Amino acid sequence: MVKIVSYRQKLLELAKIYKIDKVFDTNLKHTTYDIEIILLKKKVPLPSNSRGYISHKLINEVFKPFYQGLIKKLSFNINVSKFFKPFYQGLIKKLSINFSVSKFLKGISKFFKKIINGIEDYFKFIIFNIVNFFKILTKKIINGIEDYFKFIIFNIVNFFKILTKTIINGLNDIYNFKVREKILKNIFSKAAYSSLAIILIFSGFYVKNIITGVDSLKISLEIKSDKKEIVKNKKNNSKELSKLPEDKKSSLLDNDYNLNTQTVLNLFEDLEYDLDNVRNKKKVKPIYFTRLPKDLDTIKSVNEKKETFLQILLPLVVAENEKIREDREYLLKILKTNKSPESKKWLNKKYKAYKVSDKSIKELIEKIDIIPTSIALAQAAKESGWGTSRFALEGNAIYGQWTWTGDGIEPLEKTKDQSHKILKFPLLRASVKAYIDNLNTHRGYKSFRVKRAELRKQNKKLSGIELIHELENYAQTGKEYTKILEQIIKQNDLDELESVTIDDFKESNQLKL
Repeated sequence: MVKIVSYRQKLLELAKIYKIDKVFDTNLKHTTYDIEIILLKKKVPLPSNSRGYISHKLINEVFKPFYQGLIKKLSFNINVSKFFKPFYQGLIKKLSINFSVSKFLKGISKFFKKIINGIEDYFKFIIFNIVNFFKILTKKIINGIEDYFKFIIFNIVNFFKILTKTIINGLNDIYNFKVREKILKNIFSKAAYSSLAIILIFSGFYVKNIITGVDSLKISLEIKSDKKEIVKNKKNNSKELSKLPEDKKSSLLDNDYNLNTQTVLNLFEDLEYDLDNVRNKKKVKPIYFTRLPKDLDTIKSVNEKKETFLQILLPLVVAENEKIREDREYLLKILKTNKSPESKKWLNKKYKAYKVSDKSIKELIEKIDIIPTSIALAQAAKESGWGTSRFALEGNAIYGQWTWTGDGIEPLEKTKDQSHKILKFPLLRASVKAYIDNLNTHRGYKSFRVKRAELRKQNKKLSGIELIHELENYAQTGKEYTKILEQIIKQNDLDELESVTIDDFKESNQLKL
């Protein structure tokens, strides 16, 4: 036999579960409505058959006062129940109405909720389409103006070419006078450039685009230049540096390659590298930066600064994860087939790399695995101040890893007992690799690896939100630290980048800056 539990009893059980002692204070003599209000204020979900807060409000604060006021104004001095009860009961009997005020009000509430949700979805749809429309329109306008100026420049150059040739031919034919073609070409080319300069002066916006475009052109030329020439230049530079004092050597090396933020933005625009496209296509171009632009902090827009940082870091994280994924697949393949001498050699190498002292296959499988992209990006953002910290700019130290023996940067604020430095890296990718190795090998992150292995066994996705709270040992603030990381993931939709892979992963197509 099913036990019937009253609505009040359900509320009291909820109060016990959520430990709301105020409800059980006998001196206050709470009504069911009072208990319901207390639970709602404490954000406790009410039972599904509840009359609801809105129903109570309407009945107790709208209908009841209105009814009482009406009785008072009309000076009714009759027994309402005696007069209306027989009539009401007869009407119910005749029409067989089983009417419930609470159900009626609940139905109205659901109806209006659906209408509000529908209106909200409609406006979201309109705003989304308006934004997309203006985005496409802006791009088309800019492309149209760019094509227009290209057309003007092309026609100016052609005009002066034809003019030069005509004058030379005319002088030779009429006066039998030989003119040096090079001199005239120089004269008219200067005239052409002067005309072009006048046009560009009156088109300030496009002058800016052309000037900033020069930086990206320089980078493209440097990338396409012969590797042998680069090696020669490096040898020459090293000879010159050896003659200089030590303090001047370091300053020259630091200034050897200063990447400009505007150059980076222009490069991304030229390559059509956009995070929205990456989220949709789940593919990212193999663009690998060796260091961060030193003026990243000058970007006024916080969103643009964050997006630029993520665009720089994303390919590096994804590329390292893809290498680990290949190793994991090869390891699982070896376990299914007979171990060859080559595969045994590979295994011994991995045992050493992942610090598996007892050659445990189970431990190796647990350690050779990816770090969710959302976690890697969130920690990079937190530890480096979105790429603006001194450690990130001076030593590619994106993740703030400590060292007591290696090459590092001295922290400005540390106690007398602390003797550590922040580990320095020659390349950004080296920093990413060291960070991933740290999470996959250090005993402090054992719980993280165990949780990751459990998700693998359950055939679940390695979600950053699922795993982030296992990294409390990464910072002294513990749980507060992981809460901040979770907030960064959610606010910047980093979970949408977890399934991203490198687009056309070939060495020849990689762009290294």
